[in-house]
Amino acid sequence: MNSFEKWLFPPTCVVTDAAGQNLDLSESVMAKMARPGVACPVCGEPLPALSAPQVCGACLAQAPSFEQTQAGFRYEAVMADLIQGLKYHEQLYQARLLAELWTPHLDVGGVEALIPVPLHVNRLLERGFNQAYELAKSLSKGTGLPVLSQSVMRAKQTPPQALLNAKDRRRNLKSAFALTSETDLLGLSEVALVDDVMTTGATMEALASILKKRFPELRIQVWVLARASGQ
Repeated sequence: MNSFEKWLFPPTCVVTDAAGQNLDLSESVMAKMARPGVACPVCGEPLPALSAPQVCGACLAQAPSFEQTQAGFRYEAVMADLIQGLKYHEQLYQARLLAELWTPHLDVGGVEALIPVPLHVNRLLERGFNQAYELAKSLSKGTGLPVLSQSVMRAKQTPPQALLNAKDRRRNLKSAFALTSETDLLGLSEVALVDDVMTTGATMEALASILKKRFPELRIQVWVLARASGQ
């Protein structure tokens, strides 16, 4: 939205209906959106507040198939409500809003393309959209990075991860993803997997491992809008 459009249609908070700042969120609402704080640089698992940034015990014991995680916010309070609105109440306009909040906190570094976590076709038809793809599209506008939405697919329909514990989440995602097109990935050295929420990292591990099997030298980052603790 340019300056004239903002003058003509001033931002209004989507949560409180109060006057928004530069985005459609009020200052009081934005103040409730907590950044991740101290976290493992590999998986993004939150660490005790007084800790120094360090690789967590789980990643030291078994390194994941991705090298780095960047989370925009903690999955709590207002951020959780906004994500739920996007995901389950078809508030697609919030993908743009959330991406605008998120983009300034991202270190693009050497990332060359974005890969949204795919939905199984049955769930996509049921929901009508993929929230990870909607976020990736909006991030693409802010970063200039292309979105590779045809490179991987959800090969197996699985129960929602939110209903499962960490062990069952990993089992649930076995053989869940498959490469569908290698063309867009050829010649790339670094990509970022994009999703709305990360808890145990099982989804990202399953997807990253498929990519690493075919492209072992590919560096993979995980970009998630919000990080919840998987502990």
